Amino acid sequence: MSDAPQLDASTPQHTAQPGKPGGSPVLLLLMAIVVVPAVVVADSFDAGPAAIIGGMVGLFSLVALMGGPLRADLRAASLTVPLLLFGAIVPRLLTEVSRPAAIALVVVIGFVAALLPLRGPRYANAGLGLGMTTLYSYAYATHGTADHRQVIGAAVAGVAVALLVRVLLGISDPSKPTREQIAQVLLADDAAAATTTAFDTWLHDGRQRWLARALEGASRYRLALRQAELTVSGDPGDIAALRSRAEELAGQLRAKHPPAPDDTPTASSAAPRGGPGPAATALDSVEQALRARDTTSVVLDGGDRHELRDAVLHPSTRWRSIQVRHALRTAFGLLVMLVVTAGLEPGDPLVSTVLLTTFSILQASWRDTLAKVRNKVIGVVAGSAAVAVILLTVPERYLTAVAAVALALGLWYIVSRPALGAGFMVVVSVGFNAVTRDLDPGELLVQYVALTACAVAVGLVLGFAVVPAFRPAPLRERVASATEATAAVLQAAAAAARPSAPELVALHRDASQKQDELVPDRERLDERQLAELERLRSSLRDLTTLLDTATPDRAALSRAVELLAADQTVQTDGVSAQRRGVAPATDATSSATLWDLAEQSGSAERYLLDTLPATP
Repeated sequence: MSDAPQLDASTPQHTAQPGKPGGSPVLLLLMAIVVVPAVVVADSFDAGPAAIIGGMVGLFSLVALMGGPLRADLRAASLTVPLLLFGAIVPRLLTEVSRPAAIALVVVIGFVAALLPLRGPRYANAGLGLGMTTLYSYAYATHGTADHRQVIGAAVAGVAVALLVRVLLGISDPSKPTREQIAQVLLADDAAAATTTAFDTWLHDGRQRWLARALEGASRYRLALRQAELTVSGDPGDIAALRSRAEELAGQLRAKHPPAPDDTPTASSAAPRGGPGPAATALDSVEQALRARDTTSVVLDGGDRHELRDAVLHPSTRWRSIQVRHALRTAFGLLVMLVVTAGLEPGDPLVSTVLLTTFSILQASWRDTLAKVRNKVIGVVAGSAAVAVILLTVPERYLTAVAAVALALGLWYIVSRPALGAGFMVVVSVGFNAVTRDLDPGELLVQYVALTACAVAVGLVLGFAVVPAFRPAPLRERVASATEATAAVLQAAAAAARPSAPELVALHRDASQKQDELVPDRERLDERQLAELERLRSSLRDLTTLLDTATPDRAALSRAVELLAADQTVQTDGVSAQRRGVAPATDATSSATLWDLAEQSGSAERYLLDTLPATP
């Protein structure tokens, strides 16, 4: 149980918010509804000392099985459940035959876990859960010998309970995450990123027609609102009324049931006084969609569009890609720590802790890895000091009670304040293991600190210094390359003689890969540069995605290419001078969106090329 806290730092989505946020009971509730039932079920399978493995496998498996709406998660479970069972069972059993072979298998599974996000955002949690499940099951030292039947029974019990809990958590409202993502499009600061996430979530959740219409209306609203804010003609009162109405509609989108038929439409109380008409019209379409709630499924076009969508949402791998390099770092880091811990005495209780720590520290970028290391180091220093004081002042018979309180506090704070949570978990590991395994707490603390220092060294040194051959090109080159690749996609779509479907797919895939690499590696960027880099990445991705979801004409596409490459854009009465003289023959809204994204991309690229150091 002392290793449960490692769930915290491995979860990239949950980062501490500024201003010392409070704790959360989520992990405590998960322990109650997943770990305890999984242990009970495993014990009913005669798992014996391996029952605790079943409990923690259940917790980590639930992490792997949660990532979106129920329908999408269950579809993904067809892949993740076999992987979870394999990772929880085979490496531990293989140890009895050949420890080197077991170590090699754990390294391979760690590599696969780090690659799973390449299948799409929904698989980020799957990779996280698979890695933690494998490492914990492989390394946990049971109280007594557990044979292969007990290990198998515990793993099956854990995964089965996790799957059942996932179904129970989502069965009452399976599409709630999809509605919440679409509601975020109306309110999120980063509308482009919210739209991309909402579209991917909708795509894998039955593609209900009313949600598609709501998403389309929300996207048009954000574009129209932004244009209104940039023009001097936009009335602040009208814009405030639109924002207020958008908040009301977002609340109705999140609701499981549509508003009552006799409810007054929000437009009657929050309509602008003749202000930005397109934004109000877009909100009208959102309201109409959520009131009608047409749940029929949207039939997607096959052929070229399906291939292009697949290329955009699931770009292929390259040996120099960010995610593949992260997978290599993870594999090598785990290999080093597995070799280091192989020299410890059999049954050492800290092996699983340090392996999970290593896995949590290793992140795709230097900045994220450094943040994990910082939280871990602060937590270990503070926790070690607390343990030293406890050992000097608290009788040993009270260590279990102290560790239990520390466990509750650690689980309470580990997500929102990871450094504080990590400090409490030092007390948990030392306290519980010292009492339950009759070990010297002082020596245990020294070993904990030493192993954590090794994990930190592996995460920072091995990951980003020993694997230099897999560093990407300088960020300046990647910025220019991603913009050029996206422009090539637009040019191909605008060409009179369109390329073949495979050629278009190749162009989309290349653009998607290069867009995916627009993240800092070892570059130290200021806040403005980070914001512009994110704006460039999201805008370029939206440009390629828009070609698969709208039908702008060739003139609009050609103008978008020019805007993307323009040295500067002159603003006249809030309208780009370069846009004038182009009358789209088809959908004016999609053309305006295309131009807006091209302008954003070009502006962000120029700023980055002006401020990033020149390539030597």
